[in-house]
Amino acid sequence: MAESIDQYRQLLQLFDKAGVPRDMRWRSLLLFLREIKDYSNISDIQKITVQELLAAIFASRDYSEENLHRMLAAYQDCMVAPYRKKTESMLQELAGMVREFQKLLSARSGDLDTLEETAVSIVEDVFSTADKPYRLHESFARVKELLADDIRSLENLAASDALTGIANRRAFDEFMEKAVQAWRDMGRPLRLAMLDIDFFKHFNDEHGHRIGDQVLVVVAKQLTRGARSLVRPGDVLVARYGGEEFVMVVSGDEASRLPEVVEQVRQSIKQFNFLIRDADGNVVESGLHITVSAGIAAASPEWRGAWLENITDCADKALYYAKSNGRDLAVEYVNGEEPAFRIVKLSAQVRKFQTGITEDDACMLTGDCPLPQARQPERRRAAHTS
Repeated sequence: MAESIDQYRQLLQLFDKAGVPRDMRWRSLLLFLREIKDYSNISDIQKITVQELLAAIFASRDYSEENLHRMLAAYQDCMVAPYRKKTESMLQELAGMVREFQKLLSARSGDLDTLEETAVSIVEDVFSTADKPYRLHESFARVKELLADDIRSLENLAASDALTGIANRRAFDEFMEKAVQAWRDMGRPLRLAMLDIDFFKHFNDEHGHRIGDQVLVVVAKQLTRGARSLVRPGDVLVARYGGEEFVMVVSGDEASRLPEVVEQVRQSIKQFNFLIRDADGNVVESGLHITVSAGIAAASPEWRGAWLENITDCADKALYYAKSNGRDLAVEYVNGEEPAFRIVKLSAQVRKFQTGITEDDACMLTGDCPLPQARQPERRRAAHTS
């Protein structure tokens, strides 16, 4: 206790040295921000943001009432930012679901009108008294089948993206919650990749939203194809995260293969040739290409909490690194190492084989295996700086 009191006194002396007024509101705020790093329910990115905010306060030496309110607002914005992004994505999905539900209601309104006409005609038909119950039962059974189909459609609608047909943000959140729990309880490996289409807004503005939608569909299909290369597809999820951003999650033994799969998907998207057709189906422009950037991260036992937020933030950091280093890259965040980022590259061996063959597989097939890592220190250092 004496040691903590001495540390507290030393900290207060440093506050005096930094020009912090003896206003309990300011000192309480600074003490709180200083201790935020020990909170386990917020992500590493949020902790870094708060520490930068704390440094900015000391650097500015502005302890005015106005700045106090600005700092409190900045802290609040930092805390709610992840939830705001999630809420905006869910609202967009909800709007799409409402539109699809309205279509279903419109279609079933016509079916009910048909049922009404059929039922009335059956009752009024004086020449077929014996089979009236059977015919009425058949008509209602048909409508019940249609309504059952609608229920299944609504269940799919709640979990899928209307444009691309892959899982939506809601399904991703549910999958990740279970995957994180399996990682914590059973040690099941977990990796997440976040992919973003490069310069998508510019492409949209230049070619129109109809072509932009085609791009989103193609990226979703390429990701789905990549996911099928994994042996256990039930442990894999491909989803539209929001806008032009996609995610791929692998839970289980094949999680280590995610960087390889993502890199193969990145290359296949880069090579895809987009066509623009007019209203009559004639090709008016060809040879259009897009690229994607990707960030990949694995769940780490070093985290003390906020596991979902941390794996998302680490993947996002790797994605930002890819964007900041020329785009059209797949980058993996490496926990606990310096540098923390590794550009994913497929070996020449892997490129000779179809999707699904790993570097270890290629090594076994060809017999052309590299020396053990312990015997090639130069290669190890080069891999960390790539």
